[in-house]
Amino acid sequence: MGLIRDREVTVDRSKTRAVVWATVFGGAGVLHFTARRFYDAIVPAQLPGPARYWTWGSAVAEFGLAAAIASPGTREKAAVPAALFLAGVLPANVKMALDWQRDPRKSPLLRAGGWVRVVGQVPMIMSVLRLRGQGR
Repeated sequence: MGLIRDREVTVDRSKTRAVVWATVFGGAGVLHFTARRFYDAIVPAQLPGPARYWTWGSAVAEFGLAAAIASPGTREKAAVPAALFLAGVLPANVKMALDWQRDPRKSPLLRAGGWVRVVGQVPMIMSVLRLRGQGR
């Protein structure tokens, strides 16, 4: 009975992880379109082309990742691309944190929150990688 219960808990956690990540990526995709100016502002200037295209492109990538994670048949294959995406947006999160440090209008709590977001990338990447082995 203990083995069956442990397996049920593992299945529940894997489903929960998939739902959470599909929601996170899908929600972020929506935000990239609805709060475009915020995201445009954190696109590193070193990237070629208008920031808006990077914002829109990342939204499309997030929608694709959300769909792939939501589907049990593609969930495992989406884990590594999702982790790479999260690593790829790290420079934007660092830029945001640095910008907030320089902005006297930002509260100390918000300034600290910017860095928490940067540090939080590591456990996020580790979590999304745990989708491997959680397909069908």
